[in-house]
Amino acid sequence: MHKKIFLLIPLLFLACSHKPKPNEYKNELQIHRQLKQDVQNIFLDNADNDLINLEAQFPSSPYIKSDLLILYLAHLKNEDYILAKFYLNQYEKRFASAKEIPWCEYQKIKIDFLSYQNAYTNQKKILNLINECKYYKLTYPNSIFLPEINTIYVKTLLTKKYLDAKIYKLYKKLGKEKAAQKYKTKIPKNSKPPKIPWYKKIFYW
Repeated sequence: MHKKIFLLIPLLFLACSHKPKPNEYKNELQIHRQLKQDVQNIFLDNADNDLINLEAQFPSSPYIKSDLLILYLAHLKNEDYILAKFYLNQYEKRFASAKEIPWCEYQKIKIDFLSYQNAYTNQKKILNLINECKYYKLTYPNSIFLPEINTIYVKTLLTKKYLDAKIYKLYKKLGKEKAAQKYKTKIPKNSKPPKIPWYKKIFYW
């Protein structure tokens, strides 16, 4: 996945170096329609290449803006979170208006939240997600997406508490009382721990 993004970046910005076959596409609308068809058929690799062709042959095409969003949504639905965030970043940098920025930033936080699928294993990612939510709330206090951000924020804080409780118990078992105290926390009543597939539980403490 990471390798694919490294390939896409220079192709999107240096698309003029990509030379498709002569008359491969008659016009930009044809490429746009092909991209939508490939997305509909879940041929996302082909759709990625369609955008590269569009950038190469028609770098000023108005369809590039919409196609970046189409690919963002397609990869998000397919749980290709890294590529989804890549296309969203491209859209935000190149086309998003000031009114769209809060939506873009909310979507990026949502991607980070959805991509966090291994509870108890990535403390740094939890802390980053908490900080992203705090920054969003400070930067966009009137955003209509604040309820969703607050939901992500609360869920992430709760996940952190369960992770801290696990680390606390581990240090206690190892006899490291001083280290354990740093992670001592109180789990809210009636809360539920993050769901973990049974086949993953054997890898946790």
